[in-house]
Amino acid sequence: MRYLIEHETILDYPTPVREHHLELRLTPRQDAGQRLISHRIELEPAAERHSYQDYFGNGVDYFCVTAPHTCLITRLTAEVETLRENPFDFEPVPAHQQKEWYARELRQTPALYDYLLHRSSLTPAVMKLAAELDCALPRYEAEQLPLNSLLELMAWIPKVLAYESGSTAVHNDLLDAVRHRAGVCQDFAHLFITVARSWHLPSRYVVGYMDPGILAEGELIATHAWAEVLVPGGGWIGFDPVHNLLANDRYVAVAVGRDSYDAAPQRGSFKGGNAGTHPQVNLTITNQ
Repeated sequence: MRYLIEHETILDYPTPVREHHLELRLTPRQDAGQRLISHRIELEPAAERHSYQDYFGNGVDYFCVTAPHTCLITRLTAEVETLRENPFDFEPVPAHQQKEWYARELRQTPALYDYLLHRSSLTPAVMKLAAELDCALPRYEAEQLPLNSLLELMAWIPKVLAYESGSTAVHNDLLDAVRHRAGVCQDFAHLFITVARSWHLPSRYVVGYMDPGILAEGELIATHAWAEVLVPGGGWIGFDPVHNLLANDRYVAVAVGRDSYDAAPQRGSFKGGNAGTHPQVNLTITNQ
């Protein structure tokens, strides 16, 4: 699949702000699952752009707007070709060899421990959630292929959380979402990651875009979040518990991390007296 993505974010401030430092993680990733054909990032007011790759391999664009301003606009235009048509198309490692496969991967790539051992208020130890659940946690069946247990986990998430747009804030504590039995895509992804890590499976948070054709009735086009798990033989496989789908070529990954803090599309700081209004986001995703 080939997509043209146009993503604009407008931040308005009632009084001028200055010395505005801004980090953007908006550029789609380039890896075995997708190819970045072209991309352009624009900023108003204009500022010199600096780019680097962060610890998790995400492309980061950095700007500093020093002059006073009451509006900041960021624009991304990107063309991406997605390549993973069938996420089930791989040769699984036999169940009795899974443990050694993971041990070898962790020895060869110690950074994977970040996706295995990390705990935060967004992805806490699973037992911190147990008292708030009114259904049993899914079990990991070691004698089966991990994909089987992960598919059951994906189907279990909606039993705990109902999808309600605007029900939680950005970087919301997972325990709060579980208590209220409602959340958005980031909460669904965080809950999936929390349980998968309790099974000793390296798991990470992904933010990106999905084909508008996947959207449920009444669901608005927006950035999306899902989880990825390192699966023996398959590599990083994406799980979207909001739509009960494996991420295929209708998903465009932008940034990954241990949780949503690591993969925030936009963050920054400035000097001024007011945090401004809620961002206005204009997003179009066109299948070419």
